Amino acid sequence: MPVTEFLSADDIHLLTEVGMVGAGARLHVDALALFEALAVLRPGRDFPWIGQLAVWLNRGQADEAVRVLQQGCQCAAQAPEDSQTAHPGDLTLLTAFLGFAQHMARRTADSRQTMQKVLTMPYHPHAHAMAKDMLGLTTQNTLLTPLQEPST
Repeated sequence: MPVTEFLSADDIHLLTEVGMVGAGARLHVDALALFEALAVLRPGRDFPWIGQLAVWLNRGQADEAVRVLQQGCQCAAQAPEDSQTAHPGDLTLLTAFLGFAQHMARRTADSRQTMQKVLTMPYHPHAHAMAKDMLGLTTQNTLLTPLQEPST
């Protein structure tokens, strides 16, 4: 039995929400500690790394957000697909947020390259929408919602 089974999915979800509230309320040290603990419990998932991103960006430290998301992408890429620590699409979403963090850190070329990579990864509606928006590939009057996959 894995050590993390003492927390249910609902518990993890609640802790994630508490961390996001903390990040928004500028309780950076507490929120960061919570997200770092969640990253230990669920290293291949996206939410603990995105939570850390929110903390670092709220602190005005985009370079640290890039470093953390690079670590998160490595963890997601290494997580076995059949475990509770991985979820289809998490790596795609983390990569999109990495591109956003690179943009915020004024690493424009890196951001553009990362967002182009997102579009070649398994489809995730929010990640692909973010990448297309940041690359200027969206149209103003699209009839697609972020949850619809475009037909090719």
